[in-house]
Amino acid sequence: MEYWGKRCAGCLVLAASTNRFLLPLRSPQVDDPNCWGTWGGAIDGNENPSTSVRREFREEAGYAEVSSLYPLLLFRNLDTGMVYHNYLMVVPTEFVPTLNWETSKAGWFSYGSFPTPLHAGLEALMADSWSIQTIEYYMQKNFKD
Repeated sequence: MEYWGKRCAGCLVLAASTNRFLLPLRSPQVDDPNCWGTWGGAIDGNENPSTSVRREFREEAGYAEVSSLYPLLLFRNLDTGMVYHNYLMVVPTEFVPTLNWETSKAGWFSYGSFPTPLHAGLEALMADSWSIQTIEYYMQKNFKD
């Protein structure tokens, strides 16, 4: 597996109003194409991971509204030295993303009903017990308070 950089960040997007997740189908033009994954990419220069996630999501889905970020699995590839910061991004409501060349299509899916095939990174995220606990916690949280 190749990566766009040694420092990367991405997010799994949750709509607080519906408890559904927005997943991108990776386009044929990217590494690991034609599978469902998360939104993200390389961290630019001295950018911090959370800033990078917001920028990548704006570039890939056209979303620049207020959202909350919560850290999930920190993936490290010991062979390449690549580090991937995963986040849960909570947005108030579902929206129609404006996609770029990296994504063939996107859809909102219920937890436990994600489409296949999944990208290896999303599979690893969904197999991480701490990340699952964090995701489930924020699915139960009342964001209207």
